[in-house]
Amino acid sequence: MRHEKLSPGLLLAFRDYKNEGDQALVTHKRSLGIIAHKSPVKPTKSVVFIYCDHDADLSYLSQYNIEVNQNSGSVRTAFLPIENLDVLSEEDVIRRIKPSRKLHLRMDTAMGTVKIPEFQNKTGLTGKGVIIGIIDSGIDPKHPAFAGRILHIWDQTLPGPGVTEGGYGAELTGAQLTISQDTGGHGTHVAGIAAGADASYGGVAPEAELVVVKSDLQDAHVADAVRYIFRVARELGRPAVVNLSLGGHADAHDGSDSLSKVINAETGPGRIVCCAAGNEGNYNIHGQATIPSGRIRGMRFNVPLNQISIVWLNGWYSKDSELEVSLQSPNGFVTPFQKIITQGNAAQDYQLPDARVQLATPAPDQANGDHNFFVQIRGIDPSPVMGGIWQLRVRNTSSTDTCLNVWTLDDTSSVFFTGKSVKDAVKIGSPGAASSAITVAAYTTRTKYTDIDNKEQEMGLELHTISEFSSEGPLRNNGQKPDVAAPGAMIISTLSADASFDRSSMINSKFVVRAGTSMATPFVSGLVALLLQRDPNLDPAAVKDLLRKNSAIPGKPPGTFDEKWGYGVINAANL
Repeated sequence: MRHEKLSPGLLLAFRDYKNEGDQALVTHKRSLGIIAHKSPVKPTKSVVFIYCDHDADLSYLSQYNIEVNQNSGSVRTAFLPIENLDVLSEEDVIRRIKPSRKLHLRMDTAMGTVKIPEFQNKTGLTGKGVIIGIIDSGIDPKHPAFAGRILHIWDQTLPGPGVTEGGYGAELTGAQLTISQDTGGHGTHVAGIAAGADASYGGVAPEAELVVVKSDLQDAHVADAVRYIFRVARELGRPAVVNLSLGGHADAHDGSDSLSKVINAETGPGRIVCCAAGNEGNYNIHGQATIPSGRIRGMRFNVPLNQISIVWLNGWYSKDSELEVSLQSPNGFVTPFQKIITQGNAAQDYQLPDARVQLATPAPDQANGDHNFFVQIRGIDPSPVMGGIWQLRVRNTSSTDTCLNVWTLDDTSSVFFTGKSVKDAVKIGSPGAASSAITVAAYTTRTKYTDIDNKEQEMGLELHTISEFSSEGPLRNNGQKPDVAAPGAMIISTLSADASFDRSSMINSKFVVRAGTSMATPFVSGLVALLLQRDPNLDPAAVKDLLRKNSAIPGKPPGTFDEKWGYGVINAANL
């Protein structure tokens, strides 16, 4: 095994699998990109990103039951039996292996606030001739708001031969479209904001056509879906905008992650991607500390009682520094300080009286040159992780002060930093960190509505300002994100007939209210579709320039950037 080729998170997960067998698959379903085979006699497979030369021929890997989904590109996706990670790492042509991780899913009044009707009336633009790609929980193909405009659905969750971009799932067209269902409802709502056709609650681009991917939300499969949508659009001779109302935090928060690299490679003239900033604005998932040279600093985080089966800490710091890492439990037990390990297995196990701790402290990450360490905490079987205040202890052995950024990851999204460790910024992860993506924050245009039972519902948000739940930038490398803000609070849009929503969020049997940067993003995707109808050759830089020049933060000079607002809320009137 060439341990140095595995990213630290994958290294920890693979180590557990080797030590514990299939039991580890339950714990690491998210971090190993697990795809369980329908047949119990066939091996469980893991989805990964592999890094190699752009034109490398990897077809020979099929002899090891390693299925690579692309024939070219420096970042490709593959799936393979988990034990064959060992074989893959030994191949000289493979430079790096990173895990696929599961991402999380993140108009009437809204449209008027940002002057969409004026823009539509002045230009006559409707999105006709443009493809809007939706990668999400699916779509309700029977909803009248999309009648006749869904060209393809690639349902990655169904059995089937797959598509050119990946040999899994089923591609549906025509009468087959109704085989796919959106039981979550998120994707249908998102699609309606971008492209729904309805007299009362229509979307921004009501004549655009849709290519939909119902995804299992593995980020490797999201990368395949981006490639798929742009390939279909290219074959049809159409410009396209892809909507990604999803995200996660198991990355460097600087746009160097695998999915962001794929997005940057796939976008260009007539190929635009819009991403959600995230909904962690109210959550202390990010900690930051400056560790003076030769000193030790602690970063405290709280684990709730009797709830969490596994906790990860994802730490990043400059390539010019060296840190040693230790962990202290709520009872005061500590692991030894672990140095950077450049030769052999960088993952080490520690058995504390009240926890099982693993630390991975490898050489710098090849994608950005910076150091990345992973901490994994589990309880003493069969107990969950001990609740209380834990402390990440870090010793700086380098000659200069070092800034450390750490994000909490767990299986319930409820582990938070406390005290001086909290840094209410740098909470835009993959894929919103992609440099070519238009990353969208949420703006509040509605705080109350009347539900299906004629009851007024009110949410505790402040009208006409940035939504407090919207995640903040900038990026870890000080890149400016988000790009713009758009309506994302209490947005009325299409309701999937196959989804279950509380009646208090339903407007009627066809429309439902939801809030999040997930809702703001398709608003911008629809607007980009209008712009692409007018000029099919717009590239990401040109679209961003147009949006930036027609956005503003209330009370601030034009062109002002803010880590919460981006360049401000869109005013489409003069686009």
